[in-house]
Amino acid sequence: MRDLSDFGLADWLRLSPCHDALKQWRNDVWQSMYLAKRAAGQERFVEDLRDPAANLGLVVAFEQPWALNWQLERARVNIPDTRMAVFDNSRRPEMRRQIEQVCRENQVPYLALPANPTRHVNRSHGFAMSWIYRNVVLPAAPRSFAFIDHDMIPVASSRLLVDLDDQPVYGLPNHGEWGWHLWAGYCAFLFDHVRRRRLNFLYDFSNGLDTGGRNWRSLYRELDSDRLRMAKHRMREIIDPVSRHPFTIQVIDDCWYHIGSISYNNGFESQFELCQHLAAALAEGLPWAELCPPEA
Repeated sequence: MRDLSDFGLADWLRLSPCHDALKQWRNDVWQSMYLAKRAAGQERFVEDLRDPAANLGLVVAFEQPWALNWQLERARVNIPDTRMAVFDNSRRPEMRRQIEQVCRENQVPYLALPANPTRHVNRSHGFAMSWIYRNVVLPAAPRSFAFIDHDMIPVASSRLLVDLDDQPVYGLPNHGEWGWHLWAGYCAFLFDHVRRRRLNFLYDFSNGLDTGGRNWRSLYRELDSDRLRMAKHRMREIIDPVSRHPFTIQVIDDCWYHIGSISYNNGFESQFELCQHLAAALAEGLPWAELCPPEA
């Protein structure tokens, strides 16, 4: 929540600080109840991941097995130093079955998260991330861990999420008026730096911060974002290798293609065919730099 000194007179007249405090308290109580839930096979899953030298890639899957399959296929090629693990936050049993099958075929650990009690997009994602951190990351105690959205495709080789020897975090920064945090879809943390902090991956609506923004107080406020290496994203023009139609896509660090808008609406439909054509071209060995030439 925002510092009380950051609320103006108009905010106080509207009782905004009281409203924000009550809403944050409600979310924290709701999340604490969710964190106490257990997942089937949880203990064995954690034991399989326990490795002090591991760099974990944690994927919150939701309803889209085709995107996850593409991500895991490219991860095996382009980010081999990251051990991927999938946590299923899907609502529909059939989607959970298909996502589990995708993980089995790609030989990636799969865990079905407890049923999420909220339909609010950011709250659901924050609950899932906090549950994963509390119930899997802390007991597994890896070298590092990164949260990666299921529609983030590693289209070229990269070690940026594991090269944390000189700084404790890495990712794509989101700046608000009263703080900053790393975007929940692409953020990495050195475990030893955060293990004793009370991380909370909910959004901080009072500070104008998205999912993961509640870590502003416990983590980010002591870090100078201007002195850290940070991810960069660009909107790039790309030509479909089959249809030859032009598209504008988001590329992060020149090696991740962010499909975007595939979980909670149908905004991705215009790019679905493009994704299929790009996946086929990459599988045949065509370099990403030829499909999406770097900017001069």
